[in-house]
Amino acid sequence: AQKADLSGDTTAATINHSLTLLQRLQELLQNGNGSDSVLRVRSAASDEAKVFHTHQLLLSLQSEVFESLLHNQSVVTLYEPPETAALFEKFIRYLYCGGVSILLHQAIPLHQLASKYRVWGLQRGVAEYMRTHLASESSQGHVVGWYHYAVRVGDAALQESCLQFLAWNLSAVLGSAEWGSVSVELLLLLLERSDLVLHSELELYTAVEGWLSRRQPEAAVAERVLRAIRYPMIAPSQLFRLQAQSAVLARHRSAVQDLLFQAFQFHAASPLHFAKYFDVNCSMFLPRNYLAPSWGSQ
Repeated sequence: AQKADLSGDTTAATINHSLTLLQRLQELLQNGNGSDSVLRVRSAASDEAKVFHTHQLLLSLQSEVFESLLHNQSVVTLYEPPETAALFEKFIRYLYCGGVSILLHQAIPLHQLASKYRVWGLQRGVAEYMRTHLASESSQGHVVGWYHYAVRVGDAALQESCLQFLAWNLSAVLGSAEWGSVSVELLLLLLERSDLVLHSELELYTAVEGWLSRRQPEAAVAERVLRAIRYPMIAPSQLFRLQAQSAVLARHRSAVQDLLFQAFQFHAASPLHFAKYFDVNCSMFLPRNYLAPSWGSQ
């Protein structure tokens, strides 16, 4: 392909055969022609090692880790978990060609490989893929897992993106399989937010009750979680029903009794009268983004 140079010299042109070069690099990896190094990738999931006939120059250009590993030896054995071992060929292909296709379930292991071998361009690319694919559909959900991974690796931007997505799509998350995998820390972060988008505070309480029943955290954690529910945003009739029927509330009644009493007072008094005796500017009296046609009083 040729492209005219507008600098004034009409005889200048650019000859671009980069696609042909990429194709030849792919063939170089596939056929192992001229290979001067060998990577043996072992995993606990298999007795056999995956063998890659590689080229030290190309690996060293992309990764200082490979440059160091191959400095005084031409055969290197690498030990990888099954998840990353399964993607190692895709990872090596990126080192040769500078591009890679990726699916939702491959994001974390590919990011782990990029981080381990210090391939910073790929690491940034996968992180950006994760931030821009939070809304993609997946059978088991993926945002909670990505959030927990972002916390482990210290990616603050990905953490915040995941947290905001979960907050603004909470009703869908509450009814999904990934709700059960929410950590205590993530649950508390969500409960303190006022920008949660969900059907009602009762829906949130019901989901929290299920989470507590499954996880059975220590009493102090359970009580902290229950005290983050905004009981004044639940209708009195529903509060009465919870007091009578909720096993979780019965078990921790003493920890939230003051909040329940305050919620009933909130519903019984006029807003102006209630405000004379209580600080109505605290989060307990601040509605979240409820989607129900009516909430708080029925």
